[in-house]
Amino acid sequence: MIAWGWFFIIFAGIWVLQFFMAHYQMKNYQLTMRELSTRDSGYLGVGVQKRRFGKGIVTIVVSDVDGTIVEARKMEGVTVFSRFKAYQDIVGKNIHEVKGSINDAQTLSSVEMAVQKINEQKI
Repeated sequence: MIAWGWFFIIFAGIWVLQFFMAHYQMKNYQLTMRELSTRDSGYLGVGVQKRRFGKGIVTIVVSDVDGTIVEARKMEGVTVFSRFKAYQDIVGKNIHEVKGSINDAQTLSSVEMAVQKINEQKI
């Protein structure tokens, strides 16, 4: 009986820790979004590509009014310890020409979703 008690205590502790780490990750997301949305002009798009099992990718793309990507950040991983990092591979490229410069299919899907969000704002 005591073993089950410890099991439930440890399980509850892990669950609470996961809750706080997910909260911390959301704060990081909100801070990054706030930081990237302070530009005077241009567009911001967010793309998400996640799998049931395996790493997920969130990409934030900022373009100017001409469609040139001025900043991009990418968060990828399987845990709540993942954070946004600069994604310089697509910076300086036009949003319509970015397809050819991304080799990873999951990253490409995430960036395409962000570009689609940008295009929806232009209409």
